Amino acid sequence: MNESNIFLFSKTAYPDVHHIPILVPKYLQPAINFSSYDYIIATSKEVFTALDKIGHWKDLPVLCISESTAAFCEGVGGKVLDIADGYGKSIVSLIKEKYTDKKALHPHAKVIAFDMQAALKDIVMDSFIVYETSCSKDKKITLPSDAICIFSSPSSIKCFEKQYEFLDTYTLVCIGETTASALAKGMKYTLSKKPSIESTIECARSLQK
Repeated sequence: MNESNIFLFSKTAYPDVHHIPILVPKYLQPAINFSSYDYIIATSKEVFTALDKIGHWKDLPVLCISESTAAFCEGVGGKVLDIADGYGKSIVSLIKEKYTDKKALHPHAKVIAFDMQAALKDIVMDSFIVYETSCSKDKKITLPSDAICIFSSPSSIKCFEKQYEFLDTYTLVCIGETTASALAKGMKYTLSKKPSIESTIECARSLQK
């Protein structure tokens, strides 16, 4: 299948689509005593790279936000405790249902789409900023007029706006409502069935003409 008009604006590349690394991560190294916690809450794959730079985290099981995050966790040697359905609210529900008696470590980006700490204010949890992202300064590419643009986060949209112009001929695919909310009011977009990059790519393929 010709997928030359699908462009993924994200930190991580995926096969068979054009990856535009519009977000650049910077890893931070706060002091974390991993032995103080029972498990880790992971809401992105980037968290594991950040934790590798901080200390020995792999003795702790990980509550992952999605199947793809869980697969990545296992791929780097981590242990999966449980898997949510891709949304921050689903992690909150899991924790309240099953893990209220355990102390959580929540490493996350500087800018977050969902305030986990506020949603879990009655749960014993410590949050640490372990990475932040900025917009890439790489030279922009020329997009075809029929480009299908996949956006993986609100930040990816904000960075796109700094380098590109939204044309009416573009087809926009967003990973979730929070990401879509970063678009200007009235802009048309399609949501993937699941909040995962894999699902957005499937969605983009279905929209190809």
